[in-house]
Amino acid sequence: MEAQFWLNKWQKNEIGFHLPKPHPWLVTLWPQLCNQQDNLHVFLPLCGKTLDIDFFLQHGHRVTANELSDDAVKAVFERLGLQPNVTQWEGGLCYQSQNLTIYAGDFFKLTAMHLSQIQWVYDRAALIALPKDMRAIYAQHIMQLCPDAQQCVITLDYQQSLMQGPPFALSDDEIKQHYQATYAIRELKSANIIEHEPRFAQNGLPELFQRVYQLTPKPNA
Repeated sequence: MEAQFWLNKWQKNEIGFHLPKPHPWLVTLWPQLCNQQDNLHVFLPLCGKTLDIDFFLQHGHRVTANELSDDAVKAVFERLGLQPNVTQWEGGLCYQSQNLTIYAGDFFKLTAMHLSQIQWVYDRAALIALPKDMRAIYAQHIMQLCPDAQQCVITLDYQQSLMQGPPFALSDDEIKQHYQATYAIRELKSANIIEHEPRFAQNGLPELFQRVYQLTPKPNA
């Protein structure tokens, strides 16, 4: 999973993970998660050009995000009609306009200084984009970046032997392995969505479970 793998995906427009609208489970569950608050500061790791960014901005939140591909980042600002101020950071270029900041470049070069005052981490396609040996490293890094933030994590779970990732299969047990020492874990929703995902069904998968979790930092963890 070298960086060039993902850059090639964007260059070839092989972005089947990109949704043409905000994630429907985010739309239905976010009011419950945020308790109808506005002016929250949300971090989206490995965000691509997701329209979930638009959703958060439209609901009055401040968004900070990270994405490897500059092309994807530029597409977000073009879609929103925003002219970003572009500066350098340790991992690449930082694009900023109004309530939106996106760090283009290596996620693992982000520090807590880049993500001060983050209240929520929204992980729709970060953890599942990484192979098993990188997921523990990612989970540790996100906890160091945003130690006080709650997380909303969306996963996919399927028979990994029938299909190569990404997106990779992530079991409930693995979520607990990465996070239960530090967070109270609450599963908000789970459903078999294989009938809505033909590209997975074409690989012979009989089931594809999508789950969404709320992670709340434990006191003194």
